[in-house]
Amino acid sequence: MTARVEHDRENATAILHLEGHLDFARTRAFHDQLEGLARQDDVRRLVLDFEGVGRLDSAGIAAISVASTRFAEAGKRVDIRNLEASHRAALDLMSAAGHQRTPDREAGAFERLGARAANAWGQLTALAELVVDAVYTMGLIAIRRRRLPKGALTEQAVRTGVDALFIIALLSFLLGLILAFQSAFHLAQFGANIYAANLVGLAMTREFGPMMTGIMLAGRSGSAIAAELATMTVQEEVDALRTMGIDPSRFLVAPRILALTIVQPALTLMSIFVGLLGGFLISTGFMDISASAYISQTLTALGMNDFVFGLVKSVVFAWIISVTACFTGLQIRGGASAVGEATTRAVVASIFLIIVADSVFATVSTLVSHG
Repeated sequence: MTARVEHDRENATAILHLEGHLDFARTRAFHDQLEGLARQDDVRRLVLDFEGVGRLDSAGIAAISVASTRFAEAGKRVDIRNLEASHRAALDLMSAAGHQRTPDREAGAFERLGARAANAWGQLTALAELVVDAVYTMGLIAIRRRRLPKGALTEQAVRTGVDALFIIALLSFLLGLILAFQSAFHLAQFGANIYAANLVGLAMTREFGPMMTGIMLAGRSGSAIAAELATMTVQEEVDALRTMGIDPSRFLVAPRILALTIVQPALTLMSIFVGLLGGFLISTGFMDISASAYISQTLTALGMNDFVFGLVKSVVFAWIISVTACFTGLQIRGGASAVGEATTRAVVASIFLIIVADSVFATVSTLVSHG
């Protein structure tokens, strides 16, 4: 098929003279030519002349219908000449059935609020289902009614815990140094250098040890879990597991939650003691405090309840990170860009929820101790 374009500049009109057959094999080129004319600002009207067209099938009719809609959306007009009556009837039928559009109506404030509330409720329901399913699965694993995939727990523990040892230890050590340095100047003005041991000990045990470990694991391990599960979801691997009768909760979610539940308290204890070591080195090296006096003051300031408080927080933080990462990864929809979105959302949500939970712990413990 050939298409000869005749331009009438005075009337901003393009006349397209068609010759030959307009069938499925030639529709693409015809459609591209019409798209090019629709984008030309000097063309306000298009005339399609079918006098020289031999065979015209449904693909050609569809191309004409799409072009008419495209020109109408751009505020332009399409006129058709010399089209057989049967073809014109088919064109009218297709336009009436498939290309009638109703004007978009802007949603009102209450409608938008309702849509957001419905979406939030759906997300909360899906999150609750994930948590209940995970708890149920881990309960069955605990009573040996089910088993984790072989080596899954060890693999996840190494990836989320062992590989994070160095960075958490380094940051905790530096944090202990900073706390001791910051307290040294102010305490020295009152001759109370020894109380730097109290400050560093309580801060690392009750606050900075658990929270720093949680934030680091959220950024490091939580993002990895979310990205991995999001990739599996996008590539339909999770659906394939369900098709094969394999429970994703047992195969994917439970090992990750259990691994973080185990390794985070251990990393928190390590973080506390490394932070105490940093405070010890600064206090004994720059604050004229003997090693025995610093250790004695630390043991006096800290009690078993402080360590229990820190470890309970670490377990809560572990569940926040693992559940948020698994939920975000499994709920994502889309292509490759959705994986990055899931990763970012998991990290931001985990850190936010960790800080919220930490503030709740601090408020409750203060009220209980002074109540």
